[in-house]
Amino acid sequence: MQGYPIWLPKGNAIRERLMNFLRQEQEKRGYKMVTTPHIGKKDLYVTSGHFAKYGEDSFQPIHTPREGEEFLLKPMNCPHHCEIYGFKPRSYRDLPLRIAEFGTVYRYEQSGELHGLSRVRGFTQDDAHIFCTQDQLKAEFLNVLDLTIAVLGKMGFHDFTAQISLRDPSKPEKYIGSDENWHAAESAIIEATAEVGMKTVQELGEAAFYGPKLDFMVRDAIGRSWQLGTIQVDYNLPERFELEYVGADNAPHRPVMIHRAPFGSMERFMSILIEHTAGKFPLWLTPEQYAILPISENTTTMLTNWSES
Repeated sequence: MQGYPIWLPKGNAIRERLMNFLRQEQEKRGYKMVTTPHIGKKDLYVTSGHFAKYGEDSFQPIHTPREGEEFLLKPMNCPHHCEIYGFKPRSYRDLPLRIAEFGTVYRYEQSGELHGLSRVRGFTQDDAHIFCTQDQLKAEFLNVLDLTIAVLGKMGFHDFTAQISLRDPSKPEKYIGSDENWHAAESAIIEATAEVGMKTVQELGEAAFYGPKLDFMVRDAIGRSWQLGTIQVDYNLPERFELEYVGADNAPHRPVMIHRAPFGSMERFMSILIEHTAGKFPLWLTPEQYAILPISENTTTMLTNWSES
């Protein structure tokens, strides 16, 4: 079925190894794994703003005549993670809260836009969201930056451009939230990357509709550039979902949200990894890491003849 990858045994073995590698890295950094459903109520994505911005690129709502409800195939994981944060009262002592998920999402890409594993309709994101205080934001962003660079480096991706994706002020209809929130989020990314001396480029108009991003544009074996890892700073979804925590002053405060995905998606990452390695994966990723060869007098003779030819 076009746009819906099926993972065969060897490909799935590599996929599982990649996921296990990232799980271990996340555990070291205090992430908690969660699982959210493949569908959600339309109202959830209306609240987040995803339906207004991506409704045409989403699968159309599923109606339930008996209950009168509308559901969508999940286009994003972040609204569900906002639900997880908001299901009980939070204190400043609970923060930062780091929750992660290998969550499958669905986008109705046009058939002409589909391209192998790099552009599909159903894909799995190595998604995580960090809810933190304003004072914790820079440290959490730098922790995520360190994780993303470590993941890319482990895979041999050293040739990349760190792109700060900003909103286009001339097109305010593309974005949600106040100028104040956008200024704070963009400044946080610019200041954090400058603090560690990271060389970056800035691109207007490439931000997500809810916040600016640091995108890792990785070049493949033939020089094409692909967005893999991403880190996003978001003041707006916590506001839209009315997320709060009780501060040390015993007053309610709004958390800041960081979205991050070092791989980007398992499908696109695998497509670039295959080309980057020409199929010669590192031993720890190779599906068949060893083979047992029976040795006999005939085998020895054949190997000797082959080596002499």
